[in-house]
Amino acid sequence: MASSANEPVSIHRSFLVWRGGYYGKVALALSALAIVGYWIDHPSGPPNGGSWLGYAYGTIGLGLIGWLAWFGIRRRRYGGQGPLEGWMSAHVYLGLALIVIATLHTGFRFHWNVHTLAFVLMAIVILSGVFGAYAFVRYPAMMTTNRAGSTLKTMAAELASLDQQCRDLALTFDDEVAALVVQATEDYGGKFTFREGLLGRGPNLLAGATGAAIAKLRDQVGGVGNAQPAEVLPLVQNLTKRATVVVKMRRDWRYRAQLLLWRAVHVPLTIALVIALGIHVFAVFYYR
Repeated sequence: MASSANEPVSIHRSFLVWRGGYYGKVALALSALAIVGYWIDHPSGPPNGGSWLGYAYGTIGLGLIGWLAWFGIRRRRYGGQGPLEGWMSAHVYLGLALIVIATLHTGFRFHWNVHTLAFVLMAIVILSGVFGAYAFVRYPAMMTTNRAGSTLKTMAAELASLDQQCRDLALTFDDEVAALVVQATEDYGGKFTFREGLLGRGPNLLAGATGAAIAKLRDQVGGVGNAQPAEVLPLVQNLTKRATVVVKMRRDWRYRAQLLLWRAVHVPLTIALVIALGIHVFAVFYYR
């Protein structure tokens, strides 16, 4: 369920309802059949992964995990929108059905061993995938709204242009004001931190160098500098607009970071799951 900001927005909106939620219905039917099978089965001992039904559910689960893991590679081979929508829809819904099948495979019997480890890793991978689906639906649209037709490249060009205009306008003021304006044009809100990327608590530029420069400029109107409003207003407007552009860029970085965050968890844990699953299968047949 990895995403890219360059993919069509329609994909982000439609993969969950692809063909009327076809794979959602398939996953629901598969889960229902698994539950009915578990309910009507009467093994000689307590339900467990070693019964014939447990082996059946284990085989289905193994196949689903292999297919879902392969999706991360296979999706990059598609250039068209249609196949990608279908694969993503199947990836999300069958991943959720896997929770039901794998749980029934265990017979609700968990112990401190590699078998339970594989189950826990699977659950975490699926939960991170759920967040990935949420991010894939939500953030690209938010990025589009935030950019308002621009790109990071055009916003960076606009920022450079505003910086130059601010420095040019500041030449008509005294050295103290000019120095404050130069500091404001170098104000990007500080480092982009993990806290900002995860929680969205960005800096307030008007509380830093930018705000100090604007406050000083306003003091110049009729004050010590005896500046006229017509002299101050263009510079204040440019500094305010610059702060808005910086905030938009940092917001875009935040959305991109959150889109990538789930993958940083999802992919390594998927690899760990495949390894644990291999050990689980080997142990089952070696020690049976």
